[in-house]
Amino acid sequence: MTRRAFALGAVPAALWFTLHAAPSVTYRDAGELSAAAFLLDVPHPTGFPVDMLFVRLAMLVPIGDVAFRANLAVGALMALACGCAAALTHRLLAAVAPAPRLALAGLSSAALLACGTVLRAATAMEVYAASLLVTLAALTLTSGGMPVPTRRRLAGLALGLSLAMHVTTRPAALVAVALTVWPAGRSGRWSECVRSLVPVVALALVGSLAVVYLPLAARRGGPIDWGDPATLSRWIDHLTARTIRASHVGRILVLWRIPEDLTTAGRMLVEDLGIPMALLSLAGAVLALRRRAAWPVLAVTVLDLAYAVLINPMGTLDRQTLFVTEAGLAVLSALALGALLSRLAGPRTKLSVLAVAALTVGVLARCDTRWGGAADGWAASEVLGGAGALGSVPARSVVLCKSDDTCGGAMYAQWVEGERPDVTVLPQRNLADPSTWRRLDPRRSLLRGSDQAHGEGGRLRWLLDRAGTRVRWEGDGRDAPWIALAPGETPVFARVGGAVAVTGSVDRTAVEWVLPRVPGAGVGARRIGAMVLFAAGVREARGEVARGVPLWRAALAEWPDHAAAWTNLGLAEARAGHFTAAVLLTQRSLDLQPDRPRAWRNLAEYLAATGDEVGAAEARREAARR
Repeated sequence: MTRRAFALGAVPAALWFTLHAAPSVTYRDAGELSAAAFLLDVPHPTGFPVDMLFVRLAMLVPIGDVAFRANLAVGALMALACGCAAALTHRLLAAVAPAPRLALAGLSSAALLACGTVLRAATAMEVYAASLLVTLAALTLTSGGMPVPTRRRLAGLALGLSLAMHVTTRPAALVAVALTVWPAGRSGRWSECVRSLVPVVALALVGSLAVVYLPLAARRGGPIDWGDPATLSRWIDHLTARTIRASHVGRILVLWRIPEDLTTAGRMLVEDLGIPMALLSLAGAVLALRRRAAWPVLAVTVLDLAYAVLINPMGTLDRQTLFVTEAGLAVLSALALGALLSRLAGPRTKLSVLAVAALTVGVLARCDTRWGGAADGWAASEVLGGAGALGSVPARSVVLCKSDDTCGGAMYAQWVEGERPDVTVLPQRNLADPSTWRRLDPRRSLLRGSDQAHGEGGRLRWLLDRAGTRVRWEGDGRDAPWIALAPGETPVFARVGGAVAVTGSVDRTAVEWVLPRVPGAGVGARRIGAMVLFAAGVREARGEVARGVPLWRAALAEWPDHAAAWTNLGLAEARAGHFTAAVLLTQRSLDLQPDRPRAWRNLAEYLAATGDEVGAAEARREAARR
C-alpha cells in the first residue's frame, strides 16, 4: 500500500510539473545554476555539487534546449518528493482504514502541488527540489517499513548527501541517523553500538564525496566560479556560505526582527497552503506531540521554520525557503484529518473517502499557476533575463549586471548558447573577487598567484584609479545594462574601493597581472583587457606621454585593432621627435578606423614635420570632411 501511496503522489506531480516546466532559462538563479551545471563549474555558495552533477546528467537527454532539460530534471525530483510526502503520510496513518488512508496520502501530495513556492522551484532550475526529496526520504526512514539495518544505512547515505546539498536537508538526515542508531545504543552494549555506526559512517563518507566536486571544478578554471574553492580555506568558506552570511549579517539572529519575519513566513504559508490546510496543520502539530512516530516530522518542520525566520528571512521574500515547512505542514494536516476519520467506521468509510477527495480537489483548484515556468512573466521568451537577453546589446560590449536575473540570464546566453562571444558578462558586486576575473579567463585564475590583499586588491585599485573618472558603474535593474566598446573608446568599467596613493613610475607588474585571455582573438575578454589598459595609459600619460606607452603597448598585445592606442603611440613618438615613426603608427590607426578627425589632424602635423606638405594638406582635408 505504501508503494501505491508513493505512486499516487509522484505520478500526478510529475505530469503537473512537466506540463508547467519553463521552456528555457528563467529569472533568479536559474540562469547561473543551469550554466554552471552545463559547464560543471562552481555556482554561488554552497555550490550544491549533488544538484550540479544530477542536472548535468539530465542535460544529456536530447529534449528541448539545455535549460528545459534542467527544468524537467528538477521537476522530476520535486515529483519524487511529493511521492515521499504521500508515502510518509501513509505510514503515519496506520490506524486509518485503507481507502481513506490512501486518499489522505494523496491529499498531502496535492497540498504541495498547490503551493506556489513549490511550483516555482519545480518548474525552473533550482536546488530546493533535491533537498526536499532527501529530507522527506530521510523522514520516511524514521517511520519503519523496512529492516532497521537498511534504514540505518540509507540514513547515513542521506546524511552524507546533505553535506553536498542545500543546508535545509541536514536536520532530517541527522534525525534519521539518530533514530535508526538509537536502538543499538539503548542496548548498552558498546560493540553492538559501534557495529551499527560503522555502515552509517561509511555510507555518509560515500555520500559526502560529492563535495570534492567543488575544488576539482575550481581547478578546471571554468568561466563560472564563485569563490574559487580550490584551496582548503576557500573550500570551507564556500561550503559554509561565508560570503552570503557576511552580506546578510544584518538579518541573521536579529531578535527584534523575529515578530516581523515570523509574520511574513506565516503569511506565505497561509497563502501557499490555504486557510483550511493551515488550520488542519496546527491541529496536526498538537496531535503529533502525543504520537511518537510523528515527532521527527514535527521537529524537522519546526527547525526549518526557525531557519527561515532566524537565519534566512530574506529567502522568504524570494520564495527560497519554507519548502520543508510546507511539506511538514501538509503531512501534519493529513494526520489531523486522519485522526478524525479514524473514528468513522463501516458504511461511513466511503463517505470519508469522498470528503477527502473533495478537499483534495478544493486544494488543487486554488493552485496559482502564475508561478509556473510557462506562465506569463517566466517564459524565457518573455523576460529580458532569459535566453536572448544579450540580443539587444551592441557589438563589443560589457554587460554590467547587478541583479541575479540579469547576471544569470546573460551567463546562460553567453556560456551555454554561445549567443554573443563578443560580449562579456561581469557582475558588479564581485569585481574584486578572483572568481569574477575568472569569467574573463576560462583557463586560469589571474589572481591566484597572490593571496595577499595588497597583491590582489592593491594592483586592481591602482589600475582602476589610473583610468580616472572614466571608470564607473552604469545601469541596474532588469534592463540588461551594457556599455558599448566601440573602437577607440574607453570602456565604462568599475571602481573598487577608494583611491590608492600611487608614487613613482608605472606599476609594470599590473600589466602582466590584469591581462584577461580567452581562446580566439579579438573577442570578449581580450577587448576588455585592452580597454582597461588603454584607459590606465591615458590617465598615466597626463603628466608625461611616455608614461602611458607601456600600457598602450600592452593593450595592443591583447587587441591589435585598438585604433586609439596606435594613435597615442604615434603621439608619444612625435613628442620624442620621431616623426616618421609617428606617421606610420597614426596611419595604422586610420587603417583600422578612418572616421576619426583627431587622428587625421595628428597625421597632418606629423607629415608637415617630415616636410610632406602635400600629404599634410590631404590629411587636413580628410580631417575637415570627417
